[in-house]
Amino acid sequence: MVVADGSSRAGGRGDTRSALLEAAAGLLEERGMGAVTLRAVGERAGVSRQAPYKHFTDKRALLSVLAARYFERLAGEMLGAADGVDGDPFGRLEAMMEAYVRVALDGPGRYRLMFGPEMKGSPYPEVHEAARDLYWRVVGVVEECQEVGELPGRDPVQLASLLYATAHGATDLTLAGHIEQEKGLGDPVSLVRRLLGLLRQSPTSET
Repeated sequence: MVVADGSSRAGGRGDTRSALLEAAAGLLEERGMGAVTLRAVGERAGVSRQAPYKHFTDKRALLSVLAARYFERLAGEMLGAADGVDGDPFGRLEAMMEAYVRVALDGPGRYRLMFGPEMKGSPYPEVHEAARDLYWRVVGVVEECQEVGELPGRDPVQLASLLYATAHGATDLTLAGHIEQEKGLGDPVSLVRRLLGLLRQSPTSET
């Protein structure tokens, strides 16, 4: 049962906040970002109409917290995949990028929120910090690959950006239904593997 201040009798403000985020995630997955309003989230969570506003100033604040959590979850999936490959930096990088694609395809609503225009200009630093942390983890593994000669010794940030752009673009094309074999576009995982293979064969000197 929920009391007037929005706190659950069984828990408290933390429980209410978690319930609101869970409700928002459900609406996002089932009906898209347009369905996520503070009122709809409150109704789904079973709290008073004013309760969501005690935890989030507006819809953007709610979505920013949700996106930050999704970035952290994606980082966990990617790092978990990398940890399953021992002693092989290139294999770890490949596993990380494959996990990126898999998580994106498994949750299109989450993916569009994380990388959509709404989060690009978000005034809430948590989402940007989570996104940067994920990106720099990829850069770190790229550098490990360079140290053992598995990737060319160019700017690791540029190489990581190239991988990100390929994985992101291929995922977008897949979600939009535009992956076509006759155009040389296979599934996103295959495209990422192909790019990594080409980079692996490139000269290791600076160009």
